[in-house]
Amino acid sequence: ESEALLDELWSYATRPEICWTNHWRVGDLVLWDNRCTMHRRDPFDPNSRRVMHRTQVKGEAPPAA
Repeated sequence: ESEALLDELWSYATRPEICWTNHWRVGDLVLWDNRCTMHRRDPFDPNSRRVMHRTQVKGEAPPAA
């Protein structure tokens, strides 16, 4: 029962018309807010160099909608 609901929610949330895909170029930087974003990555060449930095912002969280 819960699996069917999760499948429906996932299908809705991943519709192409509401998803954004970055076509990476050298020098690109992408930032997102983990509190309100679903994110993932596509497969990549394991021999390619990847640089990742983590940033945190301190302060009050905006009120929930």
